[in-house]
Amino acid sequence: MFKKSLLVLSLITLSGAAISAPPIANLRVTGSITPPTCTINGEEEDTFTYDFDISPGIFPASGNLVLTEQPQNIEVVCDALTYLTFTAADERAGTELTTGVNNFGLGTYSDDTNIGFFTVTMSNAKVKANAEADAANVSVLTGTTLAASSILNKNLVSGWATGASQLAAGQIFSADFAVKPTINAVMKNSAGDAQLDGLATLTFAFGL
Repeated sequence: MFKKSLLVLSLITLSGAAISAPPIANLRVTGSITPPTCTINGEEEDTFTYDFDISPGIFPASGNLVLTEQPQNIEVVCDALTYLTFTAADERAGTELTTGVNNFGLGTYSDDTNIGFFTVTMSNAKVKANAEADAANVSVLTGTTLAASSILNKNLVSGWATGASQLAAGQIFSADFAVKPTINAVMKNSAGDAQLDGLATLTFAFGL
């Protein structure tokens, strides 16, 4: 009887110790967020050249010369599913014949005459989920405006989208970028050769 009572007291003591000092389990969360790697034609940077040959004879009788636009297709390939947007910067800012958020400069002639300006229209936007998937037609989102095509705005972000508030997700993004120059009317009577010197930089950004 005495021994049995001792055993019961011992169990009660152990139970009380467990309640006052519970065990602790720590849950540690580790890892990293790795952005996708995207390339243009397999390169981190590529240059697309639009070449326009102009002679005085194609100028109109009066007013500036508006050239026929030239389109080129640009494809961006990423190694993971992502959203893709970009901003456009004018590397010849200040040389636009007519200033505006859509107009990119074409450089100067004789250091004081602005040769003209050009616009860039993005259209035919497509997205592929991966290399094996079919391309899906999507829209162009410029700022908050969704359309089948859009003239690039130097102050707004553009991208591939399925809705006004929904970017398109994929690994391969393509679109036509058409350049349309306008040439200053005074260049019709310029002496010597004038060189178009436009340069726009598209800086891409992606999201997880």
